[in-house]
Parts: sequence; structure tokens; C-alpha cells
Amino acid sequence: MARTIVIVGTLDTKAEEIGFIRDFIEKKGHKALIVDGGVTGTIPFSPDVSREEVAEAAGKTLAEIVALGNEGKAIATMAEGAAKIVHALYDTGSADAVISIGGSMGTSLGLAAMKHLPVGFPKLMVSTIAFTPLVTVDAMAMDQVMMQSPVDLWGLNVVTRRILESAAAAIVGMAEVSEKIVVKRPLVAITTRGIMKYVNWIKPMLEERGYEVVVIHAVGMVGGKTLETVARHRMLCSVLDLCTGEIIEELNGGALRAGPDRLEAAGQMGIPQIVAPGSMEFWHWPGPVDTVPKDRKLHVHNPLVLGVKATTEEMIRAAKAVAEKLNRAKGPVTFLFPLLGFDAHDQPGGAFYDPEGRAKFLKTLRAAAGPNIKLVELDMHINDKAFAEYVVSEFDKISVTPSCQTQ
Repeated sequence: MARTIVIVGTLDTKAEEIGFIRDFIEKKGHKALIVDGGVTGTIPFSPDVSREEVAEAAGKTLAEIVALGNEGKAIATMAEGAAKIVHALYDTGSADAVISIGGSMGTSLGLAAMKHLPVGFPKLMVSTIAFTPLVTVDAMAMDQVMMQSPVDLWGLNVVTRRILESAAAAIVGMAEVSEKIVVKRPLVAITTRGIMKYVNWIKPMLEERGYEVVVIHAVGMVGGKTLETVARHRMLCSVLDLCTGEIIEELNGGALRAGPDRLEAAGQMGIPQIVAPGSMEFWHWPGPVDTVPKDRKLHVHNPLVLGVKATTEEMIRAAKAVAEKLNRAKGPVTFLFPLLGFDAHDQPGGAFYDPEGRAKFLKTLRAAAGPNIKLVELDMHINDKAFAEYVVSEFDKISVTPSCQTQ
């Protein structure tokens, strides 16, 4: 079956490369739909969606965008228009995948067009700055495919042909197997990290009850941020947000930040939540070990992951932030507090064992939690099997809700 693949780019600077990708797609029996996000300059062939239409989608005329006299504002406006057009194509079933190519301008355009498309929809960005500090994780969709061009995309040559051919083949392959994710069984999300065991017990117990379980590795922009995105796409029946350590990461500039809206989407959507303070006693240093202040207690998890013990004050601040977010939830919230520890590091002999900090966190949470939060204190560790069993027993009480209907 022929598929439609959207190509987003700037025809005034990348027409030759865009045409190459278009020709490859069409030779494979599929349709290429070109969206031109350029602003000035001439174009050698007409796109399917013109730059005037892109500008109009952003609420401007092309002349108004040119009159801005600022290339940054101009490309940002065109990116807004391109994103609306690509989303409309997706919503109407008129697109099966999207690919974009570019330098810094084209990359900002393409990533904006892809960022908020649903998980599972094929997205491929060919960029000359893919793996530079200029492209942050927050700028990308959660399942974004990034392809680094080792040379500038300045016309066709023996290198760029190979790069573009590989990219075109990849997006064709993805488009050919692309299907919209349809949730046939109620879907439950669980957040966790490798220093927690509860998923080993909770996942099979929920599956026995007929639920499908997606496990979220709570490691920042491709962790908790994914949970927030999936929740807003109305894919989830319930959320077992048992590893919320990204909150304390956000407050302290940690390496595993998931954004300021972490722990908010489920509440805004009215999705039932069971929450716990997993990994709330430490956060991850964003730089080399020799840049950590000398008074900080450290744990080197591996060469990529450097944990820093949170101070009591930082844990108190995190407890207040958690309560503030959950107090606004429109759906049921159960907060399970494991009195004996938050993860494998927080137990006798562990790197970050901290009964005092835990107690202060609980005291702060008790004082700040609103009446909508059911706070349950459990005389157990988060890694005890009994904790997992208690989570499922609470889940059974909240699982029969309208939000658990399959799509």
C-alpha cells in the first residue's frame, strides 16, 4: 500500500537535497508531500504546501514575516506554521511519516514540526548539528530519530547522496510498517529506575488482570517527559508514578531533569494516580566528578551516571513541589510513602541512607498535601515485595473508571 511521507524543509537552500529524497520515495511507490518552510530566495520547483501557506498557518503573511527583519523570529514563525500543517495532515490521516533535513535553520524547523506528533508516528531529522549541544533533548519528540550528516548539506556529492539515500530508505521503511497505536487493552504506565524492584512484581500482577503495562525509565527528558506526553495523548488508564526523583532533579539542575511540568499531566487529564517518592533522596550531577562541591556525598553508578546526595533542605523543597502539583490533580491521587527507604541506595549500608531526610520529607508532605491526596504510610521499603503488593491492592480500588476504557 502506498504511503504518504511529508518532507519538511527550506526549498530556497535545500531544494536539491529535498528533490533527491522526493525522487527516492516516489521510486519506491510512495507519495512525497513537500512542505516549504523557507522565507526568502527563489525555488526551483513548486512544493505541495507553499511557504505562503505555511506563513498563513502561523497567522501571518509571508510579507509580514520578511518584514520582521530577524532570521530567528522568521524561522520560529514558519516553524509554528509548519507544525500546524503537519499535525493537520496527521489528524486527517493524510500522512504516514515525516522527514526533514537541514543545518541549524532547517533543524529548528523540522524538529518543531515533529515535536508534538504522537508517539509511534515515524519522525526522522537529518541534521548537520544533530549531536551538538545546539540540539537539546527537550527540542525533540520523545521517539525522534536523529541522523547526523558528517558534511554540510550543500548540494549533492558522493557523501551527501549516500547520507540522503540512507535517510530516505529509513523513512520509507518506517512508513511502510507505520500504524497508529491503538490501545486495545487498558494501558498502565509505571515509572522506575534500575535501583528499584517493584516492577518485577507489579507488571505480571497487572497483566494477569488484563492490563497492558508500559514501563517508563525515569531518567529525564526521555523518561518522565515521555510519561507526561503519553498521558496528554490520552493513552493511559492509570499511572503508577512510583519513581518521582525527576522532581528533585528539576529543582537542583540535575542531569535527569524531565521539565517543569513533571508530575502534572496525569492530574490535568484526570487520570488516576498512585505516587511514591522513589529516588527522592538524591539527584544526578550534570558535569564531571571533579566539578562536584567537596562537601557533597557522591555515588558513581557507572561512568555516565554520578549521583549526589540531596540535602535535607532539598528534600523538603521537593516534598512541597510534589504536594503543590498533586493538589491540583483532577483525578484520584494515592501517595504511598515507604517509611524504610526510597530505593536501593536508601537502606542500611546504602550510599544515600537517610532516615532523617525521609522523615522531614514526610512531615513536609503531610503538612502541604490537600484533601484530595490519600496519603498512606507503609512500614516497609520501596523494594519490598509487600510494597508492590500494596500498590496493586490500591490500584484495584481505582482501576474501574471511565479513563480505563480502551480506544
